[in-house]
Amino acid sequence: MDEIDFQILELLKHNSRIQWKEIGKLIHMTGQAVGNRIRRMEEEGIIEQYTIAVNELKLGKSIQAFIMVFLKSNHHLEFQKYLKGNPDIKEVHRISGEGCYLIKASISDQLALNNTLDEILKYANYRVNISIGKIK
Repeated sequence: MDEIDFQILELLKHNSRIQWKEIGKLIHMTGQAVGNRIRRMEEEGIIEQYTIAVNELKLGKSIQAFIMVFLKSNHHLEFQKYLKGNPDIKEVHRISGEGCYLIKASISDQLALNNTLDEILKYANYRVNISIGKIK
């Protein structure tokens, strides 16, 4: 990895659909050279996937909740299966320190939040924090 690779990554972070030719213009390389670097970073696992950022609020998901989970037992696989199957759960991190998991959920309303928390309660205790505004 060199400075040019880091520049390419920054451009892709801001717009993963940017054309190689456009990246080349911005960093003074050919599109083909940029493509070769991107393919190498994909093969080496530096670039794992391309994605989009979705505004959950505009999709009617008005509650952004961060849920700290304290598993009651060692049934991690069952709990993880539930989490993977719940479309309101956007991110799950297994963590060290206080708690076992940190969950980010985008939920439409209070009733849906209560239903999700009731499901989590079957596996674990929890603590919920509701986002009041996104900074970054």
